[in-house]
Amino acid sequence: MATALKKEHIRLRKKMASFAEQYIAPRDDLVSMEGFPHDIWKKMGEEKLLGVGLPEEYGGLGGNCLSIGVAGETLTRRGHNMGIAVSWLLHNALSRFMIMGFGNQEQCDTYLSSLAAGEIILSIAVSEPGRGAQPKNLETSGYHNGNFHVLEGEKTYLTNGPIANLFLVVAITEVDGGRKRFTAFLVPKNTKGLSLTEPMKLDFFRPAPHGGIVLSHCSVPGSNILGREGYAYEEMVKPFREQEDILMLGPVVGCMERQLELLLKLIEKNHVESTDAMKKNLGELRSIVHTLRIVAYEAASMLDSPDEHPELASLLISSRSLTKQFQDLYESLIKRTAIEKDTHLYSITNDFAHSVNMGKNVTLIKQKKMGEVLLSRKEDDEFAL
Repeated sequence: MATALKKEHIRLRKKMASFAEQYIAPRDDLVSMEGFPHDIWKKMGEEKLLGVGLPEEYGGLGGNCLSIGVAGETLTRRGHNMGIAVSWLLHNALSRFMIMGFGNQEQCDTYLSSLAAGEIILSIAVSEPGRGAQPKNLETSGYHNGNFHVLEGEKTYLTNGPIANLFLVVAITEVDGGRKRFTAFLVPKNTKGLSLTEPMKLDFFRPAPHGGIVLSHCSVPGSNILGREGYAYEEMVKPFREQEDILMLGPVVGCMERQLELLLKLIEKNHVESTDAMKKNLGELRSIVHTLRIVAYEAASMLDSPDEHPELASLLISSRSLTKQFQDLYESLIKRTAIEKDTHLYSITNDFAHSVNMGKNVTLIKQKKMGEVLLSRKEDDEFAL
């Protein structure tokens, strides 16, 4: 739980707070700039903040999933920007879960130190234009050609895609009885046959860049396969999606804290009367933040545990309910107090709204499946006699 933070997590939180306050919070250009603040990224690498979850032997900080969650919360709250946190989080999560988790010794030695230093920026390529990320809809393929695989297809909505120099491409390498089998390939940006599409112009999570890649006769050696050939979707993509959702709770909590700070400043600035109703609403907002922080820390700790935790799905579902409750009450309070959003409040509130809506359909599917299990009475009851 929240009280389970160890000394190293407290030290990391202080380190991240100091960095965010010095290098990110003063930057008013982050939500309007066209490019990406590579100077901040470079400084993050120098401070080892791009390898929070990587071993010290590779230049990381030797942290765990809880470390990434705590750092992500602090980065957003003290840096006043969710976009930087999104880029930072994906890079840290992919480095730890994908490369460290599935890479062989040669791959780990080749990439981990450069990832921790920020010299290599990794982006995962799963979604496709008009098809999303559902395996039955994906078409990008990788067929054998001697000791190589030739990749053909297009990927889109790649977080950090426009600035990445290494892509983790998930492609169909076999169709077995009508079932597609997927393999993950590490594809450097300079590989012949790989080209970038135009960066996507999004009005949220700025300055986190999003874009796509086109693969045309893109030939990669078998040594660039990450993990087991033919099992990438079930062993890597699906678990990573859950891990990403859990680690993202850190920045979400940080965003909520920042929203409350801005709201209180505007209430004071506009001399809004502090009615009993307002006090009640503010108290409820605060309690939601505290509750979600405990959920975020506990869920991240479950990721670090060697045991299986079927409750993780329930925590994610509950966290979505809490964030939606916070968003609705927050917007209602602003409307009733007639407070006009300034640039800072509009930006962070807009980012939060999009974070609430992300993965909504996946959550509904999980809820439905849980209901089906209950109705079928197949769920194990650990307290059953």
